[in-house]
Amino acid sequence: NQVGGEHMSDKERVEIRMPKIILEKVDAYQKENGLTTRTAAILELIRKGLEK
Repeated sequence: NQVGGEHMSDKERVEIRMPKIILEKVDAYQKENGLTTRTAAILELIRKGLEK
């Protein structure tokens, strides 16, 4: 299994809570960018933020 070009076995599980409005924006980003999972959307957004 791969998410964002990385193997899932290379990952640690992280559980977070976030405001509903942010989660709605993540879901919108997922749909707008054709990502198959919410996890993929969150990882992509984190990577983009870290690249700045």
